[in-house]
Amino acid sequence: MFFMRMSLFAFFAALVGMAQPVVASEIMFGPLQFRATVGSMSSSAAYVSIMNHGKMADRLLDATSNLARKTELHQMEMDNGVMKMRPVEGGIDLPAGKTIHLAPGGYHVMLIGLNAPLTADSIFEITLVFQNAGEKTIKGMAMLPSDLKVGDHLKSHEHKHKHKHKHKTN
Repeated sequence: MFFMRMSLFAFFAALVGMAQPVVASEIMFGPLQFRATVGSMSSSAAYVSIMNHGKMADRLLDATSNLARKTELHQMEMDNGVMKMRPVEGGIDLPAGKTIHLAPGGYHVMLIGLNAPLTADSIFEITLVFQNAGEKTIKGMAMLPSDLKVGDHLKSHEHKHKHKHKHKTN
């Protein structure tokens, strides 16, 4: 009887332990893209869309990388007509069922003091740290600024439809 109870306990403990990755797998990513460096640039940025397909909100707390001396979450925003960039304090909310876009001109991952150039068409990785989902390491390609595609998917929702309306005549 004791052995049966211990087996059931171990079985349920395993089920509870397996529940954590299920929550974490509900965070999904669009293509990760790095801004390739040109010349002697010492900083760069990474962009990605993050989708929360779960029923629980999460928060992107941090980003880490061995590509640079310092890796930070940043935000660009207009302040009295001037575009300013600043580190994000406290993380970025990721509501349940929503997507956040780390893209040029908004939130992004800033790589400060690069250890080596980010050559176009090369693959690199960063680790994103979430409050609930934990650490997620993702890989992406460095692209020249003119080739970055982050945010282009939003334009597809702005296309115009031609509708034929049928009018009833009495």
